[in-house]
Amino acid sequence: MAIIDWEQFDRNFQYYDKEIIHEVIENFFEEYEERLNTIGKNIADNDIKQLSFNTHSMKNVIGNFMAPAPHELCCRIEEQVKQNSGEGISELFAELKRLTYEMSDELKEYLQK
Repeated sequence: MAIIDWEQFDRNFQYYDKEIIHEVIENFFEEYEERLNTIGKNIADNDIKQLSFNTHSMKNVIGNFMAPAPHELCCRIEEQVKQNSGEGISELFAELKRLTYEMSDELKEYLQK
């Protein structure tokens, strides 16, 4: 099953030139691992303020690509942070990383078309 909702992706980017879409995707490739590493460090350091900020930022980036599952995981992490509950955040983050890497693979395939 695809991580990205390709029908929604196509609607989202329908008015953009292919070059712009490729640039947006390339920007994602340049940033996503560092973003994930930062979130992981925020969790390890129990830095709630930065975890909230960086997870929200990652959610917005993922939202550009119409990927509902990793987007939802970001929302769940944000909700745990708002509730001052660290319970399950590490597991949610592990799943977020896995799905984000899968999303990256899907985007790489898209660029090869």
